[in-house]
Amino acid sequence: MKNYKKIHIWDFPLTLTFVRLEGKFRQGLFNKLLSVVGSQKVLLNMIPLLSLKYYEKMKYNRFDFYSWLKGKKLDRGKIKRINIPLWLLLEFSKIISNSKDNDNQFMIEAEQNIEYYTGWGKSNPILKPKLPLQLTPEMVSIIFHFVGDGHIGRKEVSSSYRQMDKEGLTNFLLKLNNIFGEFEYGKKEFEDGRLNIPKIITEFYTYYFNLPNTDTFQAYIPQNIKSLDKEFLVAGLVSFIIDEGSIGEVITIYSKNKTLLRDIREISIKCDYICNPIREKRVKGKFDVYRFGISSKSYLKLNEDIFNLKKDFPICGLAHKTKKLEISIKRKLRGTAKGRDGATKENILNLLKDRSYTIAELVEILNVGDSSIKEHLWKLEKENKITRAGNRGRNLLWSIK
Repeated sequence: MKNYKKIHIWDFPLTLTFVRLEGKFRQGLFNKLLSVVGSQKVLLNMIPLLSLKYYEKMKYNRFDFYSWLKGKKLDRGKIKRINIPLWLLLEFSKIISNSKDNDNQFMIEAEQNIEYYTGWGKSNPILKPKLPLQLTPEMVSIIFHFVGDGHIGRKEVSSSYRQMDKEGLTNFLLKLNNIFGEFEYGKKEFEDGRLNIPKIITEFYTYYFNLPNTDTFQAYIPQNIKSLDKEFLVAGLVSFIIDEGSIGEVITIYSKNKTLLRDIREISIKCDYICNPIREKRVKGKFDVYRFGISSKSYLKLNEDIFNLKKDFPICGLAHKTKKLEISIKRKLRGTAKGRDGATKENILNLLKDRSYTIAELVEILNVGDSSIKEHLWKLEKENKITRAGNRGRNLLWSIK
């Protein structure tokens, strides 16, 4: 793997990040600090002046000092963990190092002694943190999930990612673990297809990448992301296809947000994939969604780009949609030679004698395009040979009549 840009703890949003240092290192921090400034009183008088760089003037007392030193305090009869505000740790490190630089020697040591970091309130902490972070395609791919099936909550609203396919949801969780470290999450929500994301992760993305609103109709891909190298854009595009794409005879990508879809199409073209224009999809004469297609002529190139990306980032593939691309490529390599007349119809009927199938399952088994399968099913239905047999999830089931 090549060397990617390092992102240090001091690159996080300083006023929104809180850290817990390893016990002995934390005690050593305050011992060194007091040896430089002289006394607790002097230090507590300095802090309000230091806070002016970040907030309005803030006052602290000796109880706050002891809470930071011990890493805990008694609160209404219960022991509560107390974490050090990142901005304050940074200012303390500058005093100890007698340096104005964020990357001073003491701060570098502090980064290696962080047990966890977290955000405001009840945000789940990042345990066994992977610091410094690296600005990789995998990290950037998360941004495309946020504007896909994800949501960045503002203020007290939780951030989450929804994906009903368990492989796709697990894929997203593993990406976050690879990038940041471990964190706790609700297993019940996960089983229901949703992962609640620690607040500090979305605070980091919003701050570091200067992300805009990720709500459905306001989201777009900012220029600082669109100008990244191709491997970053491929990772992002693949993530968006997982969330909002359908793979068949073309890859169709959907969104109700035309501005966002323009950005995704621009990125696809920048990656050298052949793209159709953006069009409206209408249902019963009413607007439903915008869509564009990536031509099957680009399938081999896309597959090669994904293969190369996965050499260093194994989870940056198409997750549960990988098989669909493989089937489409096999069909393309097979060519357009037609089989015996009526053979596909006959094969469909033979399969449906045993059990019900979805269109996607028939496509995979028969290695025939989905539009062809659909056409045969509709003809067989008109001939009164097959019938619709309910749904499996969102997919229509067909069975013999």
